[in-house]
Amino acid sequence: MADQKYNIFIKEIESQQLEAFPAYLIHGDEYLVKNAFKKLKSKLLPENKQKTNVTVIDGANDNIPFAIEQLNTYALMPGTRIIAINDSQLFYAGQNRSDLLDKGLAAFHDNQMKKAASFFLNLLASQKLTIEDIQPERISETIQLITTDAASQHSQWITDVAAHCIEKNLSVPKLMNYSDMLTETIEKGFARRNILILTTDTVQKNRRLYKAFLKHGAVVDCQVPKGFIKADRAQQDKTFRESAQNILSKYNKRMTSDGYALMRDMLGTGLRNFSVSLEKLAQYVGKRENITRDDVAAVLERTRQDPIFELTNALADRNLIDAMAVLNNLFENQFNPLQAIAAIANQIRRLLLIDDVKSRYKESYRKGMSFEQFKTSFFPYVLEYDKQLAESSEKNARDSTASKKKKALTTLMIAKNPKSIYPVYLSFKASNNYSRQELIQAIQILYQADKRIKTGSQNNNQIIERAIIEICRRKK
Repeated sequence: MADQKYNIFIKEIESQQLEAFPAYLIHGDEYLVKNAFKKLKSKLLPENKQKTNVTVIDGANDNIPFAIEQLNTYALMPGTRIIAINDSQLFYAGQNRSDLLDKGLAAFHDNQMKKAASFFLNLLASQKLTIEDIQPERISETIQLITTDAASQHSQWITDVAAHCIEKNLSVPKLMNYSDMLTETIEKGFARRNILILTTDTVQKNRRLYKAFLKHGAVVDCQVPKGFIKADRAQQDKTFRESAQNILSKYNKRMTSDGYALMRDMLGTGLRNFSVSLEKLAQYVGKRENITRDDVAAVLERTRQDPIFELTNALADRNLIDAMAVLNNLFENQFNPLQAIAAIANQIRRLLLIDDVKSRYKESYRKGMSFEQFKTSFFPYVLEYDKQLAESSEKNARDSTASKKKKALTTLMIAKNPKSIYPVYLSFKASNNYSRQELIQAIQILYQADKRIKTGSQNNNQIIERAIIEICRRKK
C-alpha cells in the first residue's frame, strides 16, 4: 500500500472504508501520530478489548527482540491482538549526525527530555561512544567531537541532556541490526490475529524496513511541512486549522481570526505545542464561547524565533539555504528591505569586532575551545575590549554633540550583557566562518545594496537576495 496521508487515513477510518493489514507504520508529527494510532486502535478493537488485547512496547531498539517474540506468539485472549512499538528508534540508525543533532535540539526546546535523550543516545551509538564519554569531566571534549562546526548551537542542550542521561542511568543502545530483524519478521508473517503498529517521528524511505511495511502493510504519513515555500505554508495552515477545529469543537468554543493568527505567529510550526496551548486557552476562557486575540496575548508565551534573527543567525553560520528560506518568508510578509539590510550589516559589524578581539588577544584565543575554556580564559579579554570600546565612544561623544553617534557605537559592544556569556561564545564560534577580508567585502556589498534600494532602480527583493548570495558564497 502506498504512503497514505494522515487526513485521508482518518477519513477512511471514519467512513468504515479502511482496509485491514497485518502491519502499520505511522510516522511524522507526534500529535498527529498519536491521534492516528488512537483512531486505528478503536477501529481494530472493540472498546472492551482495548486494554486486554494491546501490548505496548517502548521504542528503544533493544526491545525489538521482545516485540518479535510477541508477534510470533499466539494470543491467549480471543479476537485481534495489537503489538504496538511506540516512538520507535529503528529509523534513527543511518541518519546523519546533523539530523540527530537537529532533532535532539528541537525535542529539548519542546521540553521533551525523554525524546531528546533518545536522539542523543543514538547519536552516541553512531559515533561508538559510551556513557563514560558524557561524564562531566569529558563532556566538553565529546560535544566538540560529535558537533564539530555546529557546536555553537548544540552545546547547551547536549550538556543538559547528558546530565539527564547520567541521572536516569540511561545506556547507549548497542549497534545491532534490529531493523533487519523486524523486517524479516514482517516478511515471514506473524502468528494469526496479531497486528503490528509501529509509530515513529521519522522514516528513511530507502530502507528495507520501510519497503516491507509498504509491501505487506500500510504506511501513514503524519508529517507537517516545515518549509517556507507557498505550498508548504498552505499545507501547514490546513493542518493547523483542522486541528484547531477539532479541539474547539471538543470544548464548544470558537476563535477569532486575529486570535488564531497571533497564536500561529507566536508558536511556530510545532503542532503538539499548538494543540496543548489551544486546550489551555479553552480552559482559560471558562464559560465564555469566544477565544480572542487578547486571550492569546494574556496566556501564551512566544516560542517562535523572530525571522530577522533567524536570517542573521543563518548568515553568521554561512548557511545560504536557510538564509534564503527565511528571506522568502520575510518577503511574503512584506518586510521592509532596508530593515533587513540594517540587521545584516549589524551582524557583520559585530563579527568584525569579534575578529578584531581575536586578533588582539591571539595568544589566548584558540579555535575550537570549549565553552568552559572560553568563559574562564578568554571572556575577560572580551570584557576588557568592550570597556575600551565604551571609553572610545565616550571620548568621541565629548568631541561631538551628536548623541546618536554615541548610541551607534555602544550598541556594537560584543557582550551587551556580561552575565550572559553563552551567546557570546556562540558568536565567536560563528565568526570562524568568515575571514576578515570577507567581512570587509560584505560591508561593501551591503553598502551597494542599500544604495540601489534607495535609488529604486531595481527590484528590492532581488537586490537583497544577490547580496546574501555574494556574502555566503565561499570563494574558491
